[in-house]
Amino acid sequence: MDHKDLNELQLDVMREIGNIGAGNACTALSVLLGTAIDMSVPRVQLLGYESTAEQLGGEDKTVIGLKIEINGDLDGMMVHVVEKRFAERIINTFYAKEIENIASLDEMDSSVLNEMANITSGAYANSIATLTGLFVNIGTPNQIPGKVLDIMKLPLTAFVKPGEHVLLVDEEFTIDDEHISSNMILALESDSLAKLFARLGVQV
Repeated sequence: MDHKDLNELQLDVMREIGNIGAGNACTALSVLLGTAIDMSVPRVQLLGYESTAEQLGGEDKTVIGLKIEINGDLDGMMVHVVEKRFAERIINTFYAKEIENIASLDEMDSSVLNEMANITSGAYANSIATLTGLFVNIGTPNQIPGKVLDIMKLPLTAFVKPGEHVLLVDEEFTIDDEHISSNMILALESDSLAKLFARLGVQV
């Protein structure tokens, strides 16, 4: 099935997955950083690839994509889209460093971001598994620095039957009185999306 065919009830289910996943990811991130983190209600949207790129700041914006493959009962991927300030704030929790260029992090910097992605993507995967009863396994993060356009090509080139839209979760965290944005993209193959709805009792 294509995402463009979703009705309002199906969209509500996808938004609920995004909301619960974001809340659990916030809790996991707070434990990782050892500090209290507040999160405003996340903005959850189902968008086409072009619209998603616009929401992320435009195709030419430089970011890091942390790609985590989803397998098991569902096939797809999650992609953390990390901007410079968010990366700097996470890294500086563990050691002081000013990030000059997000596209050229060293091995230790990358390791910190990968650990963050492991923990928060695990929170999203557990949320989906709890809601559906499906086995949701995730791979290790694959860090891809580049332009937003390159990041948005990842699901299109990885899937045999990519959905036409992705779920974009826009997260707004407050860490030590600083507001920092982060984004999570959930992209599923069309057949996996249909399986997801079937397990939730939502008619396709």
